[in-house]
Amino acid sequence: MNRLRQIYSILISLSGIALIVWGMIQLGDFSPLRTFLLLVLLAVLSQTSMTAFVGGTSGVSVSSAISLATASLFGPVAGAMVAAMAEAGFWAYRVYTKQIGNRDRQALIELLGVNVGMNSLAIFLAGLTYHFVLDQLGPATFLGQTIPWLTAALVGDQVNLWLLSIIIFLAHGPKPSDTWKENRWAIPINVLVMSVGGGLLSVAVSQFDLLGIAIFFLPIILSAYSFRLYVSQTKKQMDQLEELVESRTRDLATANEELAELSRDKDAFLAVLTHDMRTPLTSIKGYASILRDRDLGRDQQTHIAKIILRSEENLLEIVNNILDIEKLQSGTPILLERNEFDLALLVKSAAEPLESLAMEKNITLCYDEVPSPVMVTADERKIQRVLTNLISNAIKYTPEGGEVTVGTRLKGSYALFEVVDTGYGIPEDELPHIFERFRRVKRHQKVAVGTGLGLAIVKSLVDAHDGEISVVSQEEVGSAFTVKLPV
Repeated sequence: MNRLRQIYSILISLSGIALIVWGMIQLGDFSPLRTFLLLVLLAVLSQTSMTAFVGGTSGVSVSSAISLATASLFGPVAGAMVAAMAEAGFWAYRVYTKQIGNRDRQALIELLGVNVGMNSLAIFLAGLTYHFVLDQLGPATFLGQTIPWLTAALVGDQVNLWLLSIIIFLAHGPKPSDTWKENRWAIPINVLVMSVGGGLLSVAVSQFDLLGIAIFFLPIILSAYSFRLYVSQTKKQMDQLEELVESRTRDLATANEELAELSRDKDAFLAVLTHDMRTPLTSIKGYASILRDRDLGRDQQTHIAKIILRSEENLLEIVNNILDIEKLQSGTPILLERNEFDLALLVKSAAEPLESLAMEKNITLCYDEVPSPVMVTADERKIQRVLTNLISNAIKYTPEGGEVTVGTRLKGSYALFEVVDTGYGIPEDELPHIFERFRRVKRHQKVAVGTGLGLAIVKSLVDAHDGEISVVSQEEVGSAFTVKLPV
């Protein structure tokens, strides 16, 4: 099939070259020559400009009408030569403007030869048809002024389309009849353009010579220029629309990713919450059953009661954290009830109730029992919440036999309190994220219960006071949390 395509292409190309050579030989007979050359120039220009915005396998171009008009005025060979020059000029324009794409020279020459051959052969046969029908009907009759143009246009269009269908069949496989059916919609348009346009141009040239060409082409040139401006503006708007759609698509993809991340966070939080709430609830249920079903001594009852109360406190802390984080997420500002108080004394008040928790784990909780006053103006209850959270965290994540130290001091215009432990420590890569919601150190998740909300709430409360919180930690050594509050 490829061999047949090459032979077919060569035959079509040679036919076009033969018609061009024949036309060059007869060039002196085309009188007036200036009119013929002007028609060649106009055909090239119209083919280049019209094809720039008419796509598809079958296109509409005024150059076919010019070629047919030339065939009626100067003969079929002249018309074929105009068609060939128009197609060659169009391909030269496409090469110059780099519209051809990445094709090698041999393929480009083959395409040029086939297109030139098809168009020149089609116009040559159309010209022969025109003169034959005109001779039969006579130029003086109404039929003689219309039928030759219609039949010539139909022959020219069909020869071109079938020659094209055959080369497509040999190159790609679709049947010529299928290609013809696919492009038959353009037949009436092509026939009308060639017959009416060619007839009007022929009459204009016959009657007014060069002035007739100007009269015929001036509206076409103005229309083509206006249409080109319209197409250019429309293309710009389409490009802007595509950019807008692409931008909105990226925004939508980002939003979907954020929603997916939020969904994952929600699922993770619910899983952690379910696990963390089940632990104290199970403890409360188990020890309450022991109290109910067994006859225990006073010391044992006291011990179990402490465990139940501790589990209840853990459960209450989880619930309070959830409520607090809900307020923070809703954007509700944290309202502060500021008053002056002794921060050192508040540290002692926050540490004392946690001694029993430290003793259960054999942890030494150190704080100044007779502290030197450190006066600040802040919301006392919220700062106590910060202290309680940090100290209980330090106890929670320090192994048995460890030590937790709480201290307070003044530094310039700030009051500082520090919570230092000899606990498990925080890995360096997780330190930047510990104040984020739902974030817990992976290693700590099996050590103690928690929702990953406590430190996020602590930071929000400190930020509300225009304070700062920082942490220094090393694995297997311990952590030191420092809070700075304006005095």
